[in-house]
Amino acid sequence: MPEIIYTQSYIRKARKFARRHPDLPGQYEKTLKLLEANPSHPSLRLHKLTGRLDGLYSVSILSLLSMTTP
Repeated sequence: MPEIIYTQSYIRKARKFARRHPDLPGQYEKTLKLLEANPSHPSLRLHKLTGRLDGLYSVSILSLLSMTTP
């Protein structure tokens, strides 16, 4: 089972995201748990990014929101 490593930079960005989207903390946590349990779950729409974000991955939180992960 993959393990998510939370860097200090990620934690700061996650807190900022939570302040900007107070209605989403439950969905955000659910997405992180699903990502750790089953990264290939279709609802996550996990994909590798390219260009200046090369080496990062993106997953969907809701149909309109996504987040990047190393």
